[in-house]
Amino acid sequence: MSAMEGSGRFTGLWQSLRRSYRRFAAFVRPDRRYFWLNVLAIVVAVITNTAMIWLMGLPLSLVQLGDYDALLGVLAMFAVVLLINQAAQFAGGLLGNWLELRFIGRVRNALMTQLFFLSFPVVEKMARGDLLARLSNDVDRVSEIWVQARLMLVSHLLTLGLYVFMLFWIDAGLALAAMVTLPLFVLHQRIFSRRKREAAEGFLRSNGELLACEEQGLANLRGTSANNAESQMAGLHRRMFAKAFRWALRERGLEVGFEVSFTLLIYLVGLLVVLFGVQEVSGGSLLVGQLVSFLLYLGYLTVPLRGLADLGFQLAGNQPAAERIGEIFDTASTVRDAPGAPPLRVPEGGILLDKVSFSYADGAPVLVDACVRINPGETVALVGPSGSGKSTLAALLLRFHDPQQGRILIDGQDLRAVTQASIRHQLSVVWQDPFLINETVRANLLMARNDASDEQLEQACRRSHCWAFIRALPQGLETRLGAEGVALSGGQRQRLAIAQAFLRDAPILILDEASSALDSQSEQAIVRDLEALRADRTTLIIAHRHSSIRSANRVMYFEGDGSLSVGSHEQLMAEHPAYRHAVEWQTGDTGKAEGLV
Repeated sequence: MSAMEGSGRFTGLWQSLRRSYRRFAAFVRPDRRYFWLNVLAIVVAVITNTAMIWLMGLPLSLVQLGDYDALLGVLAMFAVVLLINQAAQFAGGLLGNWLELRFIGRVRNALMTQLFFLSFPVVEKMARGDLLARLSNDVDRVSEIWVQARLMLVSHLLTLGLYVFMLFWIDAGLALAAMVTLPLFVLHQRIFSRRKREAAEGFLRSNGELLACEEQGLANLRGTSANNAESQMAGLHRRMFAKAFRWALRERGLEVGFEVSFTLLIYLVGLLVVLFGVQEVSGGSLLVGQLVSFLLYLGYLTVPLRGLADLGFQLAGNQPAAERIGEIFDTASTVRDAPGAPPLRVPEGGILLDKVSFSYADGAPVLVDACVRINPGETVALVGPSGSGKSTLAALLLRFHDPQQGRILIDGQDLRAVTQASIRHQLSVVWQDPFLINETVRANLLMARNDASDEQLEQACRRSHCWAFIRALPQGLETRLGAEGVALSGGQRQRLAIAQAFLRDAPILILDEASSALDSQSEQAIVRDLEALRADRTTLIIAHRHSSIRSANRVMYFEGDGSLSVGSHEQLMAEHPAYRHAVEWQTGDTGKAEGLV
């Protein structure tokens, strides 16, 4: 490596650290008082350590000089200093761990808040396994830089300064002989740090890919088994693991090589000092106790030297983690509230698509110049082949995306001009895949309305026909549902999601075939309740079945090329061949439903 390359790498690392400092200083600043208390404990511990080393060599000098009376006083002094030292180390260790946990908590909470408030499509593109790696492993690595490393830097620099001072105070000549070798340690550090950073970057990247593979595999066990793809998925995991393993082995191999070569340098320096020191003791210019203290200081000097070298090594290895976390903090939402945007008011619930055009990043048109007026209180079925834009329209109404052209208005208010939170407050959505978290039934219901009373919870559950099965659960409303509501059947999850919609009581309702997971008896009961819920509300039904279409006032048929046809079911059956064919296909003898979904 040339000097220019080395300088460039150092400059790059320094610039990365400056960016990292600006980003993470806010997470450290609230605890600065406790940080300085920790520094005080470190100072006391280092000073008492220095005194203890001197006191360990002093008895030998006293014996050599025949001053036996002073031995007891030295031992008593050593005991007192030892107690102070251990108390300071305990306080410092406890405070250091407390500071680290506080930092980790703040960063992880900030990351999750950032992800929650980013535009949904932005987060959806991120691999969940890699996000989990950044939230856990990467945050831990960053805490090593901005909590542990700062405290250890204080400790090591103070220790180094005091020990070097003691070495020169005991024997300046021997100290100079030892200091001559310092450039070797600097060169050693630079060589290993560069390689460590490269290996750490490779490991973090490949480990994120491995976790993403594992998360995807666990989330799709049913599909894997149904397609007899177990061997392929296992093979993919082995390849991902092998890649991460190679980077991890390289990183850890560098750590071992660093330790071994550093220890070798230390022993060479120690051997050089012993040779010169023995000659001085033989010549009478140095007492045995002084030589012992010198060697102890020199030996213990390896602790701060090794620590500072490790800090540089750690910095090179952990800074990529800070950059990966920074990527999340620097990610901007594709949809933002306008400055000073007011909340959406929905006195009636009318919806207008005014020449709306939208396409995804691949450029395929989903909506082209769409103009539709949905009247307050009207029920409209969204029908069309898979990928034609039904769910996209729901996403546009929720403002997960903004249209590239045109406007979407609710009661005359452009959705771009109001806050996103207020839009979602005025809409209730019941998806085919219900939104349930690993919490109690009560907590899941309160996700729809966090100020609901027990009476309101019970009423919503009774109206969605889920009160009976909730009461039968081991702890009723306090029963934990497991991840994504795994403790419930598909129909029970769907009914709980419908209860959330009853509880939210929003003026606009979006139903993604909300009764599709229910048995026929429960479906009939739910359909009646949904009809009551739809009364005086604007309702969009993403329809997958013919029965849902017949219950709507009008139908929006998505052609699949960006165009829309709107009318009653009877009108479209009479005037629109593609729609008629789709309905006949579903209701015909083949039993297929591809035309609608």
